[in-house]
Amino acid sequence: MSDYHAFEQGGDNFLFFSRSARLYQLSEIASRMLSELRPPQPGLAHSPPPGLPPRHLSAGEAPLYAELCDLLHQELGVPLPVSRDPQTKPGENRFQTFSIYLAQNCNMACCYCWNCGGTFGKPGHLMGEKSAKRAITLILDLVQESNADKIFVNFYGGEPLLDFPILTKITLELLQHEAQLGKNFYLTLDTNGTLLEGPVAQFLARYFTQIGVSLDGNQRIHDIQRPGKYGESTWQLIVNNMKAFPNPKLLGIRATLTAFSDSYLETFRQLSTLGVSRIQLEYCHEPGYHKNPIFEKLNVPVERQLTELREFIDYYVDYISHYQETRDIPLASNVLDNITRIRRGSRFTKPCGAGTNTLAINSRGEIFPCIAFVDRDDFAMGKAGVDCGLSLHDTLSGFEVDGQLPCHSCWLRYDCAGGCYATHYDMTGNPRHPHPHYCESMKGRAEVYFYALTQMLNKCPWHLQRDPNSDPS
Repeated sequence: MSDYHAFEQGGDNFLFFSRSARLYQLSEIASRMLSELRPPQPGLAHSPPPGLPPRHLSAGEAPLYAELCDLLHQELGVPLPVSRDPQTKPGENRFQTFSIYLAQNCNMACCYCWNCGGTFGKPGHLMGEKSAKRAITLILDLVQESNADKIFVNFYGGEPLLDFPILTKITLELLQHEAQLGKNFYLTLDTNGTLLEGPVAQFLARYFTQIGVSLDGNQRIHDIQRPGKYGESTWQLIVNNMKAFPNPKLLGIRATLTAFSDSYLETFRQLSTLGVSRIQLEYCHEPGYHKNPIFEKLNVPVERQLTELREFIDYYVDYISHYQETRDIPLASNVLDNITRIRRGSRFTKPCGAGTNTLAINSRGEIFPCIAFVDRDDFAMGKAGVDCGLSLHDTLSGFEVDGQLPCHSCWLRYDCAGGCYATHYDMTGNPRHPHPHYCESMKGRAEVYFYALTQMLNKCPWHLQRDPNSDPS
């Protein structure tokens, strides 16, 4: 079991302790001393670290060595985190987040689309009145017994705005029950932005709390990666729709980076000129680990990802450090989310609530643990309107990271908490078995985010006071 991790980033040395989530910056001498200590053996985490041979220590180094040993004693004595699943009363549940695959169809032909435009290789399908009514009833029934006060509903696809009349019906019906249920519904949408205009835009601006628009950087890159269904250019249409949107504060941009994209930093710079305050950048990844020649060419090697992320962090922290007010600064939302999460120091023993506080409903009314498991028949939990209970796949229940190979020996286990079930299933065929490439990427990113946290604390700590998960005003 590895309960601490030493690493170097940006010319500085760091020491992270898994149990307490504490991060220390080390001097060169302390880092050398630590590297010469033999790590504690499994089962002996509380034993004193072995001493260094006297010839390694000068008179001035002895106090530092004693201080380092005391630190290890203290940190390795912290109890292991335990599961913090909230208790529910009889007849109560924890469901809080619902994703609706409104349209399993799309009007675009993106080169890296992981779910084939929402179709998963099947004939396209829209939800329609009957399935929508059943989905509404399911959500309301579950919400009534939920111990959550805030309920989040996301419309997804494909392109969900292809089924706008049904989106309208579900939205108004859910909001109509807020007072009766004593709950607040927060409605969000992921869209390609091509239909974000006219009455559609007016409706969304009135009732929705967040709208994510996919845009992959400048016009040249975007139109190559995200053409229309018949190869037509889409960038200018999407940008025009965003500029005309009645409430731009609701809009955020999500960009997918491929091997042919500009760098992380350059893409951010391009998108930050569009007047949107929330920008999320993610690297393309192949959902299944079979050798797909398309994704082999599109995927960005982990080494390049980490280099670009470090370059971005150095630029971004220096950029925002000149501003005391964060309101008008483009927010790199996924980066700041990770930094804020690390700073909170929360410890997790399981990755998510797929199937326990999160559900996804496809356009036919079939129920799945989350959007990433939609249309995977082995993980179907039931069907809206059919009173047979919700059946969660065995591999998605009872998970604890300390009892799971190879996670139990990983220094990042209480941050990653075992990783994404669906990604593991795609890459290895088992939701509980992460692929080594996945782990390599997660650990590399964590080191960069730890470095980013120290940079922000040193240069602009006021930017960490803004909660990226707060409800948009």
